[in-house]
Amino acid sequence: MQGSSNNYKAVVFDFDGTITKRGVHHPTPEMVEVLAKVSQKVPIACCTGRQLESFLRHGLEFFEGVNLENLHLMAENGAIGYFYQNGEFKEFYRSRWPEEFVAREGLMARMNEVIKEFGSVYFEAHRIVVVLRTHLHNFDYEERDPDEVAALSAKIHQLACEELARISVDYEKFLHVGDSGIGVVIGPADGDKDFGVEMFGKFLMRERGMEFSPNFKEILAIGDRPQVGGNDHYFLNGRVGTPFSVGPESEGPFHEEGTRKILVDCFGL
Repeated sequence: MQGSSNNYKAVVFDFDGTITKRGVHHPTPEMVEVLAKVSQKVPIACCTGRQLESFLRHGLEFFEGVNLENLHLMAENGAIGYFYQNGEFKEFYRSRWPEEFVAREGLMARMNEVIKEFGSVYFEAHRIVVVLRTHLHNFDYEERDPDEVAALSAKIHQLACEELARISVDYEKFLHVGDSGIGVVIGPADGDKDFGVEMFGKFLMRERGMEFSPNFKEILAIGDRPQVGGNDHYFLNGRVGTPFSVGPESEGPFHEEGTRKILVDCFGL
């Protein structure tokens, strides 16, 4: 394991499949215990495709013992950042949807039609990004096969990319399309998770007087979807932060168990 408690000044982690077990949408008590210990040492942040309200329900509600004054959230796949203060999350940055490329409202209607065989657009929940959910989204966790959900998500990702390519073959200059394995996020190309890590680092420099190297290598970044097309690809491609993957392509352990091991090893817990 590279790194030690002396190398990392902050931690950013994905949510689904990173601090949760695959197919489960809230962290285990064992994971929360580790996060609580890390949050006593350094600032932590969750960088997730979920919007604020979803994180409150599935994340914060379970974060017993976590130092909330050290907790940050980069929601909507890095498009909006929040810090926690006086009992609530407050914004510290917000990305802009590229309306000059394609109108967001129009794209949602268009995508809803394109993917209707496999899923639907999540209307009126996110502030910046467009989220495409599978038809299995509203099933109880026990009734959902994670492999079936992932297969539907991959198909939706393919259809979304093909539809954007019909608008322009250069669509990736404006929008990134990320497959989370449970759904697809379409967001500003300049507001992905790597941007979230960068803005988090700048926030800590500005508000806390912390010092970082130019590419914020002292920030540990953990996710589970690093492959091209995965919604952690830009998060874990090494442009900013020091990346670790707990996805199936890694050496293991995977998902929540892998994240716990990384944090325990890196911070000497």
